[in-house]
Formats: sequence, C-alpha cells, structure tokens
Amino acid sequence: MYLKGCIWFRPSGTPLRGWIELDGPMIGDCGIGAPPAPAAFDAGDAIIMPAFIDAHTHLPQFDAIGCDRGALLPWLDKAIYPAEESWQNESHATGRARAALSRLKENGTLAAAVWLTSHAHGARTVVEANASFNLRLRAGVVAMDRGAPQALLQRAESYELPTSTGEVEFSVNPRFAPACTREMLERCASLSRHRRAWIQTHLAEQREECELVRSLFPEAAHYTDVYDRVGLIGPRTLLAHCLHLSREEWMVLVQRCAVAVHCPVANAFLGSGLFDLRLARARGGRVALGSDVGAGSAIAMPDVARAMIDQAKIRRAVVDPSAWVPTPADAIDMITRGNADALNWPDLGRIERGCTANLLVVEAPFDRDGDFAGRLLYEWGRCRITQWIVAGRVTER
Repeated sequence: MYLKGCIWFRPSGTPLRGWIELDGPMIGDCGIGAPPAPAAFDAGDAIIMPAFIDAHTHLPQFDAIGCDRGALLPWLDKAIYPAEESWQNESHATGRARAALSRLKENGTLAAAVWLTSHAHGARTVVEANASFNLRLRAGVVAMDRGAPQALLQRAESYELPTSTGEVEFSVNPRFAPACTREMLERCASLSRHRRAWIQTHLAEQREECELVRSLFPEAAHYTDVYDRVGLIGPRTLLAHCLHLSREEWMVLVQRCAVAVHCPVANAFLGSGLFDLRLARARGGRVALGSDVGAGSAIAMPDVARAMIDQAKIRRAVVDPSAWVPTPADAIDMITRGNADALNWPDLGRIERGCTANLLVVEAPFDRDGDFAGRLLYEWGRCRITQWIVAGRVTER
C-alpha cells in the first residue's frame, strides 16, 4: 500500500511531495516524487509526518489538569493522591485510562512512557484500555510504601512487575524517594535487574523535596545517590525533572547513561524552576521531553516543545546569558526521533525504511517556507490532525 502527500522527512527541512510504502506495520520504502505504483491513500496538500512521543505522563492525572494546590508536596496531597485513589475501582480505572489514551492519540502522541496508580489491577487496566488504540506504551504501576494515603501504599515485598503484553511494556516505577523506604527502592532495583525492565521515577523537582530527601536519607551524599546506591540509575532509567542537581549528580547520570526527562510545562505550573539544557548538553547527558500531565496542562507535544524553547529563552535572558536555546527543528526532533532514541525505540519517530509506520496526517494552514518547523510549533493550535497511521493502519478520529 502506498501513501502520497507532502512528506516531512526531517524537522530541519521542509515537506516534499513524496510517497511512503506500507508493508504491514512497517515502512517498506519511501521517496520523493510520484510513487512507484498508484497510491491507495492520497493526503493531497496535507503533511505526513512522524507521530509524537511523550517521555513522561501520568494517565490517572488527566482528570486533575489545572488543579492548582501550590507547590509539589501539598499538590500531591490535595489534588493527585485523591485523583489516584479514585482508580481503586477497576472498571472506573479502565474507563479513565481509555479516556486518557484517547486524548493522547487525539493530540498526535502514539507512543509514551506512562504512569499508572499503585493498584494491583493497574496492568490489566492499561492493557484493556489500550486495546482500542494500539499505542506503544512503557507503563509502570506506582511503587510507594510511605507518605501517602493508606489506600495507595503497598509493602515492598508485595510489589511486582507485570508481564509485558503486546504494545504495553511494563516498567518499575518508584514514585520518588520521599514516598519509598530503602526496602522499596531495593525491591524495585532487584525487579528491574532480574527482568531487565526500565525504571521510571522523579528526581530533584523542587528544593523542598530535596530537603525532605536529605532528612529521610542522611546517609546519602545527595538525592541522586539515594537511587544510585541501590542500583536504580542506569541506561534504562527515566528520571523526570532533574532541576536541582549539582554537577556531581549530573556526572552520575552521564556515567550511568540515564535519561533526564525535561517537563517544562509542569515545571512552570508548580513553580519548580528552569531546566539547565546547557549544562545537560555540556556534560553529555541524555535528555528527553515529557508533558508530565497532570502538573503539565499541555497534552500536545508541540505545545510542550514550544514551552521548552520559551523557558530556555527566559533562562538565557535572566539567569545565564550562555544558556542553550533549541531551534524549532531541534524541538520537533526531540518529540519524535529524539524521544524515540532516549526510550530505546529506534523504529519510531522517523520516516525511514524499516521503521514502524506511526504517522500523522496534518493540515497546516500556512506556506511550506523555510520556517516550517517554527510555524508548525508556534501555530500548532491552527493545525488539524485528519488521520492517524498506527502501526501501518490508517484510522480516523
């Protein structure tokens, strides 16, 4: 099956008239000009581009977007833990997970690293919910054994890693150090090591959180050391935020090849701080980009990418004149192939032979000029996704 339209092969380029051959769920071939055979799908003047990838989002928190309850710790107590407690009912949880995944797809995100709640039925919830969408997910049931309502806590020895199924790969998700005893962190590290599973957690989002960690883990050299000394930091670790890290902590992340997930919209909402992209790049750190719904209010990854650029400009203007500011092409690259590479999904985020055909057909109401990436990023609200190509299958809304 051939598709034809304006193909956006590279974020640094402009869309070109071309074609894509679908071979089942994969891209068999692609090129510029007329397709080798009649096209079964003609996008006309619309853009065919890689679908977006979100490196950090919480499905149970989609219903808590905009719940402003102050800084991180009181916000968790007053807004997030109550929202997650409502998922105790499995049928309710499955319905809300389906609604959240629908919103991800609607906004062009066809792959994501997602968080569930701490309930034991979380694995069934996400597998059943995703059956309607077939999104690529790295999903984790939350692990925590203190600092939250009793209904959300579990004993370290009872925390288990579900078996991955289809497009849902399960990860180990210790919420963050203040919510986990050393026993829980060790349990998570052991599960990840024996099952070669990915790890998702949070690190140094706010200064008050860092101070709490120092009081809870006085034996650790710093926050990062809390995770590192039990074996939770490595090339399969996603660490959300990483705002308040020392140079020594950055060196640990770099040496262990861990991924720092920048969440600019959430950082602004909770007043957490400005991520230091220049320092991360200078140290050779791996950086991905996440929406972090529900602290993040933007589900569409172009909106998250734009926030990254805007905050980098603010940092350069008021904090560090040498701060690195990504270009729009850099930002689009990050939410497609960049996030795919950070999450070890090299078959996603690009239009190339042999890659999975997760694509978007987008109507963009402006010229295909030299500033196409910037126009798409800053006028995303005027763009309209008309079709989604999920693992080679063309679908409507």
